[in-house]
Amino acid sequence: FRSHPGRGRAPPVTQYVMARSSLADALLQRQVASLARVVRIPRFFSPADIEQVGRVERAHHERLGRPREARPGWHTTYLSAGGLFRATVPELHRRLIELRHRVDVSRFDGGDAASASELLRSLNMRCIELHDGRAGGSLNDPRHFDNGSTVTVDVLLEDSFTGGAFGTTEAGGALHEHEFSVGDALVFPSYKYHSVGRITGGRRRTLVLEFWQGDENRCNHRCELIRPRAGEPYLCEDAQTSDGCAGRVSVTLTAPGPLGLGFGFGDAADPENVDASAVGDGRPVRVSVTEVRRGSQAEAHPRLVVGGGPPP
Repeated sequence: FRSHPGRGRAPPVTQYVMARSSLADALLQRQVASLARVVRIPRFFSPADIEQVGRVERAHHERLGRPREARPGWHTTYLSAGGLFRATVPELHRRLIELRHRVDVSRFDGGDAASASELLRSLNMRCIELHDGRAGGSLNDPRHFDNGSTVTVDVLLEDSFTGGAFGTTEAGGALHEHEFSVGDALVFPSYKYHSVGRITGGRRRTLVLEFWQGDENRCNHRCELIRPRAGEPYLCEDAQTSDGCAGRVSVTLTAPGPLGLGFGFGDAADPENVDASAVGDGRPVRVSVTEVRRGSQAEAHPRLVVGGGPPP
């Protein structure tokens, strides 16, 4: 479990699977990524495409329920959960995947277009998220970046709002607001600082995609686990401190009767910390089972034990 995982200290570039090439290194350095321009593709989505995304969103809510408010005025639906987006709108999925090649690497590819193309071709879709913002919602952090990803794409689905401008923090620290209309796609390095100003009225809906060298995320949350195609799974630093999905216990409780589970929350970065107020926004949080009641559904599942993560 992690709130706003994109914030905070980025792991050293050398710890990433992608750190085999100088271009990959550059894309994962925020100071260098700030040099890249945001590429705008006008009217990438047609009204029919936007309607297709809406149908996927409704199917997600029917199967998994509506998302809770991630922060005031902001809800996030993980459309890649269970492979839903890929399965229901495969042609739209294919077109979106191709957008990773539009990212601007001209400032730091060393003129080696072939290597840049090879690197971008190796990336997979990490997650597909629908961000639904209302009045008061924002991502008002000028130093926000998408930790662990390489390329990010935003597609505006609805613009019946005021405020809510998309901006990037450029080299030198200036905040630049970008033109962004319904159907437009914006493509940029994930480590380029980006933000969304406070929405003052209406509704702002955006499809957000991230690309990395792991597998496509099928979880109904933002997964921090990098899974290379060859070799053992590699955990990025965030996943190592927050347990990622490697320590996740998944059970299905279908029998009648009480659930019978108690949960506790702690500071994953400092297990000795008992001050709940110190676990602030953006800190990794460890969730543990604190109680399994007798005669409950939970008692029938041997993997649900009192303590830290899952049993060995």
